[in-house]
Amino acid sequence: MKILLVSQAFPPFNASGAIRVGKLAEYLINRGHDLRVITAAPLPYPRTLSSDIPTDRIITTRSADPLAVIHRLWSSRTTANYGMASSTRGRDGFARYLLKLVAPLAIPEPQIGWYPSAVAAGRRLFVTWRPNVIYASALPFTAHIVAATLARSAHVPWIAEFRDHFAENPYANLPRWRAPIDRLLERRTVASAAACVTVSEPMAETLRRRHGKLTTVVLNGYDDSPRHAPSRDTQDDDEQVRIVYTGVIYPGRRDPSVLFAAVKSLGAVAERVHMTFYGQDLRGVAEAADRYGVSHLVRLRGAIAYSESLAAQQNADVLLQLLWNDPREAGVYTGKLFEYVGAGRPILAVGSDRGVAVDLIRTRGLGVAASDPLAIETALRRWIEEKRATGRVAGPSARAKSGLSRTEQFCRVDELLHELVGEAPAGVRLSRGVERVTTSNGSQS
Repeated sequence: MKILLVSQAFPPFNASGAIRVGKLAEYLINRGHDLRVITAAPLPYPRTLSSDIPTDRIITTRSADPLAVIHRLWSSRTTANYGMASSTRGRDGFARYLLKLVAPLAIPEPQIGWYPSAVAAGRRLFVTWRPNVIYASALPFTAHIVAATLARSAHVPWIAEFRDHFAENPYANLPRWRAPIDRLLERRTVASAAACVTVSEPMAETLRRRHGKLTTVVLNGYDDSPRHAPSRDTQDDDEQVRIVYTGVIYPGRRDPSVLFAAVKSLGAVAERVHMTFYGQDLRGVAEAADRYGVSHLVRLRGAIAYSESLAAQQNADVLLQLLWNDPREAGVYTGKLFEYVGAGRPILAVGSDRGVAVDLIRTRGLGVAASDPLAIETALRRWIEEKRATGRVAGPSARAKSGLSRTEQFCRVDELLHELVGEAPAGVRLSRGVERVTTSNGSQS
């Protein structure tokens, strides 16, 4: 089957969603599909992702950003999450102020400047190569607008993948007047899609209600390729419990303050806990650690390559997952959560005690999920004692991962693609009912 994949986020840029999209492309090629990718460059992210996809399959187009002039005023530590700067002083603070005023006017988003070059590239491709189906992964939502336009040109079906919500996204930081505009734009764009794909059942329910489309849940999954199999270093000589976090920080939403409060309450035993944070945007961590008097137990590192991140996860004692205690995030799994599952280390999820991520951790026995400092303190004391007594912190059972690998999840995409073009694999039919993952105790997630 000929498949055109449209996604602004793609390796080597370590942007949000780029790992999932890159691995999906590799999976589809390995399944024998003739795949082409339309993506963008340059992007304001580190080039730290590797890919096995032949370069002649990737069409890289110009990434024009209407807010680029303001963006250049930011420091090198700033990410592409407009309105969120590393500092509020000096030049960075001025840029943040300007972006707060101007960003809402970029409809649907600043990345819309990619649309003309992406559509032009697709139409040039269609002169010599025409897909059977187009698969677009968002955010940014511009990928869906590109796909809808190209699908009309090629007279083929297209699939809208939502890794995050576009309309009413709780992390968008947009004024209220944008909500009806975004809902209208999403509805008109997705109206021409043949189906939707998303990353959790609550998100799927929302999309089904909004658009009335066949919607399949495909979890992010962990990388089950041999080169990323968990491999622990040799035993530590000390009894310190090493907690590792890899990702970005959202101050006031996903932040580690509740963990620092719990560590502080350990008293003298707190010296046996060591916390390392890796990421390109760790705003507020140092300040929070200082506020709770645990700065000497916290180490901040910058962004690292994907392979290094996996190694750091595998060699931790405990992996930190930050959650936001807000109903709008109840249906959100982060890609980081599944990386942690693949690492085979216990997960400490803090900040919320509800939602799909919490349910997955608890029902699968993957670790501890808590929003109360006392509950977190109790878990820390247990791990500290376990490390002192045995020299290690035991990870979840191997069966806790069942059904959560990328290979097991991406097969649903393959089935959907075949069904849409009338070429279902022999003996395989895609259920049009609710897609669920069975947990180790028989419940559904």
